[in-house]
Amino acid sequence: MSTHERTDARVGWVFATALLVAVIVLVSQFMLKGYLTLLKNKPAPSDLWRPVARPLVGGPTNPPYPVLQVSAPMDLDLFRAREEAELHTYGWINRTSGIVRVPIDRAMDLVLQEGLPTRSQSGADQPGPSPYQLIMQRPDTRNK
Repeated sequence: MSTHERTDARVGWVFATALLVAVIVLVSQFMLKGYLTLLKNKPAPSDLWRPVARPLVGGPTNPPYPVLQVSAPMDLDLFRAREEAELHTYGWINRTSGIVRVPIDRAMDLVLQEGLPTRSQSGADQPGPSPYQLIMQRPDTRNK
């Protein structure tokens, strides 16, 4: 028993299909060229981009439309500059609680001098303060 196909492909249909595909590709290329020529001859937009004004205190925090990023590299450079400024300068984090930000070099020196807070054990049967007690000893959580 032979299981091969006994008929050949019709050459006319193969060439007709290839010709149809070629015609469709050519027509779409001409249509695309015409559309791009139309866009090229259109006048350029004349409105200038202006940044959105920041809302006043107490105003809405989010605009009612999506804010698009215009220049990602410039935004990244500004972000990195702000981060570097925060790493290397003093500043207030919470003025009412007396929490300040110190430069990273000074913070590392302070950690080397004073060490990190640990749970001390004065005896084998007396454990040190719990994590909750250590959190409550922080200046920003004492008044709560």
